[in-house]
Amino acid sequence: MKFFKLLILCSSFSLAQRVDKDLEAFRKVENEVKNNLTEEIIKINDNFFMIKPIKGVAGNIGVFISDKGLVLVDDQWEIIEDLILETIYSISKKDISFIINTHFHYDHVDGNKAFGKKGIPIISHENVRKRLKRKTKLYGHPQHNYNMVQDKYPDFALPTTVYNSTMKIYVEDEEIQLLNFGPGHTDGDTIVFFKNNNVIHAGDSFVTYGYPYVDLNDGGSFSGFINVLSQIIAISNEQTKIIPGHGPVCNVGDVITLKNILQEHYDITEKGFIEGLSVEQIMAKIKSELQGPGNIAKEDFITNIIYDLKTN
Repeated sequence: MKFFKLLILCSSFSLAQRVDKDLEAFRKVENEVKNNLTEEIIKINDNFFMIKPIKGVAGNIGVFISDKGLVLVDDQWEIIEDLILETIYSISKKDISFIINTHFHYDHVDGNKAFGKKGIPIISHENVRKRLKRKTKLYGHPQHNYNMVQDKYPDFALPTTVYNSTMKIYVEDEEIQLLNFGPGHTDGDTIVFFKNNNVIHAGDSFVTYGYPYVDLNDGGSFSGFINVLSQIIAISNEQTKIIPGHGPVCNVGDVITLKNILQEHYDITEKGFIEGLSVEQIMAKIKSELQGPGNIAKEDFITNIIYDLKTN
């Protein structure tokens, strides 16, 4: 009997070691965020602000102020809850009415674990809730041995309201449109359009750090990503303020520029793949290139498109 108990304890210890090892990359990023990240407040108009992270991997937070309370779009990290709340309350002392998740990736919604404990409603596409309910290995660039695993979320951190393709939420005079245009960055992306304020929070469906990351393990699609950019352009005008998942506040011209560059990359890569060209040969045919602080090089991006074409 003692041997049996010892065997169970050893097995449990081994399992704990394995689980901890799975999350090593996540814990490393989390620790860097805890030690280095600061926040910058960007005023878009009297009712809308963006919280932009500095020196840390985290998504931009959108803050809409109504008479009844605050609406947040994304919530960054649980481990910096105090910093996030301090930043939010320097904008407004109102209570948080609800939070919208743009997708399920940890650097945008890990804060669900903090705000969900407070009973704050969380809204997302239905696939966000599905993916947060299980441990997930995000797509990595094979050539870089990327190995990011996101652990499953506790029940209190899951979205409490979900939708399928579109949803409208009315907060006083503001119409908040939640729009899913199919697979793109993931299979559960939400474009959040505050119609009367003419502000869009795009999550990682639009970023400014260079070549965008497409999570092919979790329903992402390169052709779909380009389609979502086209849809953002379609609902925008020259006055629309567009909050990217990462980077400064942008306008529709910035989205058009990214869309055109990615379209060229995709079309030439697809044609070259069909013709049996090498990555180097395809690269030579693509004249445009994206610059930025991101870690995805042009060669990586083309390789990942080819992987997408092979598997989907």
